[in-house]
Amino acid sequence: MEDPSTVGFGRCRLGTELTIGMSAYGNAATTRRALQALFASAEGDFELLLVDDCSPDKGEIRSLFLQTADEHPNTQVFSFPTNREYSGSLNAILSHASGRWVLFLSNDIFVTPSYLREILLIAKSDPGLGIVRGCSNFVDNGMPTHNVPTPDLRSLGDLFSFAESVAVRWSGQHVPDAFLTGDAFLVSRALLDKIGTLDPMFYGYFADHDFGVRARIAGFRAVLARGAFAYHQTAANFSYLPEAERQAKINRRWFRIMENWARFKLKYGMPVEELYETIVNVPWERLASEPFDPAKHFIPPRDYGQDRIR
Repeated sequence: MEDPSTVGFGRCRLGTELTIGMSAYGNAATTRRALQALFASAEGDFELLLVDDCSPDKGEIRSLFLQTADEHPNTQVFSFPTNREYSGSLNAILSHASGRWVLFLSNDIFVTPSYLREILLIAKSDPGLGIVRGCSNFVDNGMPTHNVPTPDLRSLGDLFSFAESVAVRWSGQHVPDAFLTGDAFLVSRALLDKIGTLDPMFYGYFADHDFGVRARIAGFRAVLARGAFAYHQTAANFSYLPEAERQAKINRRWFRIMENWARFKLKYGMPVEELYETIVNVPWERLASEPFDPAKHFIPPRDYGQDRIR
């Protein structure tokens, strides 16, 4: 059902040149709102790829994604028999996307018409741009360019209105992104042809950072579209859980961060004793300056057809 608060905001018309992908590991309520925001923001025959990452919810996410496919014909739905984390879900999307551009959205990101309009405006402005991401109320890097002070937003209409004000101020403007924070971002087909998908050596964390480094090594630029604002429902994929499950998930998260930090250091020849303090302290410029080597920097897509259910 259409949210009446969004009436008056024109949807962004999107064709098959764009693939939009979303994955979820449970949390059907937030995922449903994210899809509601998407379809209130976009119309057209864009390709939609949805991945149920073995959600422990008795089939809620699976049913939601299949219902979405009934309503949007150009949709593929994948359902994993085991949890493959962010990196596995995103690789299924990148491997099966057919669009000239591919936009990944976490299931706790609520897009707006101006977000879609601005991120595509920037992406189409320069073929050298391989990665384009937008700003939000919360991006897990602490950078003021990415994290926009946001008023109390009580409806999708409030969100759309605020996002439009951000677009009016910053339309068409972008700044370099030293590293990729991959909660929501767009990639070009040219980049995927050059570097492929995420490196499976990273199970979840640091897969996006490695992808961003490889993009820069391959000669592409990553940028922040300052006029593209989407809302991030902070901690949504933790807060809905009972306390014991939430704490267990947080503990697993930090274990995987440290495990993948060790793998990241090994891959890029960083000192093994270097501690992980904050992502901005990683020597991104040095890492991105190494010569491109297809054997190291190209990760071929794989076929997830056995997991496709629609």
